[in-house]
Amino acid sequence: MHRIEESVEVSAPLDTVYGNWVRVEEFPRFMRGVVSVDRSDRGASMVVRTAAGPREFEAVTTELVARERMAWDSGPGPVRHRGVVTFHPVDDRTTRVMLQLEVEPHGIWERLAEALGFVDRRVIDDLEDFRRHVEQDAGAARA
Repeated sequence: MHRIEESVEVSAPLDTVYGNWVRVEEFPRFMRGVVSVDRSDRGASMVVRTAAGPREFEAVTTELVARERMAWDSGPGPVRHRGVVTFHPVDDRTTRVMLQLEVEPHGIWERLAEALGFVDRRVIDDLEDFRRHVEQDAGAARA
């Protein structure tokens, strides 16, 4: 499995950042790598863009500590990954989001994309998309 660790600082309070993250069904609105999300009692069914085309998987929540951390695992299947996201207040107006993700490439195209750093780049881009979304919403709320 390939391990990715990335973080982003969001100019918004922890409650705002966490609240946006747990609304996973909204990810396709602003994250380019997420095609669709359907929430379930156990987690979420997701479709994401990969080098080999769209891939669907079930992200089962394995740990949830409100306002602190969320972990998930896809279980066995063609798209295998697990991850944890943690939320850290930097100050009253800034929150650091730290993401650790382990992905198992499936097939030659996904292995090639992983080897060339495209998977890491997608994660970085999606975190930046998330940051922009939260900061725009927080800015609109303050206005």
